[in-house]
Amino acid sequence: MNQPNIQFSKLANFREVGGLRATGDMEIKRGMIYRSADLSRLTKQDITMFTKLGVQTICDLRTTSERKSHPPKIKEHDKIIHIPMQPDSMMPSKWTMFRMLTTEGRSLSFTPIMKDLYNSMLHKRKEEIQQLFTLLSDETNYPLMLHCTSGKDRTGFLSAIIQLAVGVPVSTVLSEYMRSNEGVQILVKRQERFVRMMSLYRVSRAQIQPLLGVQQDYLEDVLHEMMDTYGSAERYLIEACNVPKDQIDQLKNILLIPATGIPSNNAE
Repeated sequence: MNQPNIQFSKLANFREVGGLRATGDMEIKRGMIYRSADLSRLTKQDITMFTKLGVQTICDLRTTSERKSHPPKIKEHDKIIHIPMQPDSMMPSKWTMFRMLTTEGRSLSFTPIMKDLYNSMLHKRKEEIQQLFTLLSDETNYPLMLHCTSGKDRTGFLSAIIQLAVGVPVSTVLSEYMRSNEGVQILVKRQERFVRMMSLYRVSRAQIQPLLGVQQDYLEDVLHEMMDTYGSAERYLIEACNVPKDQIDQLKNILLIPATGIPSNNAE
């Protein structure tokens, strides 16, 4: 498990991207990259604990509208970098959402919507991925935090690409990704209530579940497509996202250390 011994009261889905076994008897160093839901609900105690992490760079993966409606409580942090992994055009207005939820109601399925998001990230956010990996190749940007709204989809996708790029096996990456279902529990009731109210209770709790958590095939499908097309995460970054190979090598030099006591998970 790669969970730091830190418990926030209002920061959901917080954990490390590191602490995982990679190929070649290496592991990702702990205390380098953290991931979470948004920072808009932190208590004073949470802010104190967050400060102790020594985070130098916060990568906010949300849209402009999300950032305006839920600004971070870490206002004094001078290195919050906006890397939108979803265009504002993909975020429906409250009126559009209300109309969709009330008109489609009981026939609405959120699973295709979620799969479209992952497909869009793989194919249409290449410049943003390049921007992130430029930051990751500079040691002065660490420790670094990735976050979106729930810390499960946009954050989960990029965390997976980072882990794969430095040699973490796909099976381990998918297991880590699925831990978000536990991490988002403090958000689920509020989000479920909001969607059901917006639909005038025409959308059932069961229908909403694909939106509230993660399903392995959300990530697995796009990773399979990436591997089929490029052969590896590293080749995807180099060929599709124009990330220089020396930046990926630098990332490995920064993050990887000899493994100590982390069991291998059938390296692939």
